[in-house]
Amino acid sequence: MSRLNVAMDRLDAAIHRLEAGLESRGHEIVAEREQLTTELRDLRADHATLRAEANTVSSRLDAVIGRIRSFMEV
Repeated sequence: MSRLNVAMDRLDAAIHRLEAGLESRGHEIVAEREQLTTELRDLRADHATLRAEANTVSSRLDAVIGRIRSFMEV
């Protein structure tokens, strides 16, 4: 084989390795994105639940404070 053919074969092999690596990494990125999307959805749901609980606690505290104030006025 000529040096040019050897160089072309090496270049072709290197390109195939790069393509295989990119394809593999692409699958990893897709899987990671799906996982992050699921985690974000779950965290948003948790946040909504916690916000509702915080609002409930806040309302109850306001009611208790109001009752305490009314007792203190008596």
